[in-house]
Amino acid sequence: MCVIYLEFALQEVFMRQILSVSLFSLLATGALAGTFTLDSEVSAVTIYPAGATITRSMAFDLPAGRHTLVISDIPYEIFKESLRVFAPDSLALGATQIERTRIQPDVLLLEQREQLEARIESLEAQILASQEESAGVGLLISAANARIKLLETIGTQQAQGAASALENQTASVETITALVSLVGSETLSALQEAQAARVEMARINRAQQELQTALREAQEELGQLVEPSDWQDVITLDVEVGAETSGSLSVSYTHPGGEEGAGWKPVYDFHLDSDQQSLKIDRNAMVMQATGEDWENAEITLSTALPFSFESFEKPYGNRASYAPPPPPPQPLMMRSDAGTTFVAPEVVAIEEPSAMGVPNFVMQGITATYLLPTGTQLPSSFEPVQITINSASFDVEISAQANMLARTPTAFVIADFTNTSEEPYLPGQASYFRDGAFVRGGDWNDEIDLIAAGASAELEFGRINGLLLERNTLRREDGSSGVITTSNDRVEEYELSIENVSNRAWDVVIYDRVPYSEQEELVIDWSARPRPSNTDIEGQRGVMAWAFPLASGAHQNILLSYQLEWPEGNELQMR
Repeated sequence: MCVIYLEFALQEVFMRQILSVSLFSLLATGALAGTFTLDSEVSAVTIYPAGATITRSMAFDLPAGRHTLVISDIPYEIFKESLRVFAPDSLALGATQIERTRIQPDVLLLEQREQLEARIESLEAQILASQEESAGVGLLISAANARIKLLETIGTQQAQGAASALENQTASVETITALVSLVGSETLSALQEAQAARVEMARINRAQQELQTALREAQEELGQLVEPSDWQDVITLDVEVGAETSGSLSVSYTHPGGEEGAGWKPVYDFHLDSDQQSLKIDRNAMVMQATGEDWENAEITLSTALPFSFESFEKPYGNRASYAPPPPPPQPLMMRSDAGTTFVAPEVVAIEEPSAMGVPNFVMQGITATYLLPTGTQLPSSFEPVQITINSASFDVEISAQANMLARTPTAFVIADFTNTSEEPYLPGQASYFRDGAFVRGGDWNDEIDLIAAGASAELEFGRINGLLLERNTLRREDGSSGVITTSNDRVEEYELSIENVSNRAWDVVIYDRVPYSEQEELVIDWSARPRPSNTDIEGQRGVMAWAFPLASGAHQNILLSYQLEWPEGNELQMR
């Protein structure tokens, strides 16, 4: 038994020696595991039309060994699936975790908030007391005014009575003088009280204005304090370092759009120069970020990608066709009255609706433009968007005055036709329009432009032209019930289009009108126009035509347009 105890004792001493040597070696080489909290800052941000990708960078100085790195200064919840870590080769990455943890309250912020709330409560109480004081002084003024009015009435009555008393010798002069003196002194006293009350009222009003100003300032200061969050995300990284090393690593993650997120939209200013026949386009971006942190030293990029659009490609589904015998006609509903008379319900007409094929969605594919903002651009967290100028470009344009003669009130508009010869597309966005330095339109949802791809052409509208007078007069409209036509399957219509230039400049005018078209062989349409239109079936729209011509200042142009329709007997003409 003693031998066994001795053996155990020797083994324990031997293991202690080994552990001591190993611990000494670990201390000498710095290979002890540890937990290190790293301070990060936002170094790069890519902002999408909705949402953003945020990159945080941090420096490290680590001894050799396996360590846990903690990043705890992220002030909001992130998408865990979007987290990416970028580390140098000197760090071997292990497990990465994101945990939600409760934030320790900022004592100074809480104290400041409590002080402001207490000050607001005190100011509101002072204002209430001042209003009550003001009401009391108002009563004094009303009472003094009532005394003055009463004394004026008494004085008038006494004056009339004094004259009669002196005449009848029923009162002495001394008595009347004393009465007048009494009324006068009381009136003076009432006037003095009213004046003193008015002075006090003015003082109270000034004090109320000062209190109201102080209350507004305190409320604004309280509103500017960022509402503290109860939770935050903490990122932990398990790393292994072969030798003592220092450097930097970064993590990136996405942040959603919305009221407390980030996003941007393009905003354009179109400047048309009529004399130079040129168009300048200022490309701007309206950027919003309300993440709760200020982006002061970050590289900020605007991207046209839509990672949060929630759109996906779907192939069309099958459309099965079949036939079946027509349904039997509806049977009349017979109803009999008390008198024995039979009524037949009217036939029900069924209205067939086309089958729903779904609403098409517009999706941009194959175009992803990014705009890197200038170095030093600062985007503080705010619910108010910030407008940033991106670039400008100039293009040659063809300017014309175009009018739709079928409008309720035909009006000509300035139209600029240009080709996007730049390498950048103009994305859908809001636009403002300036013609020769004057603002002519823009500022609401109706002024949003469609995509203008690189190399594509587009027409832009720059307001109406008051100097072009347009009329569309009906000269003739006859069918089988009127005029010289005796058949019931004919119709003739004739119009005069009138354009007069009363402006101080010449215009290249384009006038649009139309004639009916037919997809039925037996519905025959003949039309004529003098002069002939410059173009027909505009943009694939059958029957739509245009006349293009120059019109000098003071000049006038008439266009005669007529058409005749014939269709088989026994049918009715339908026009849509």
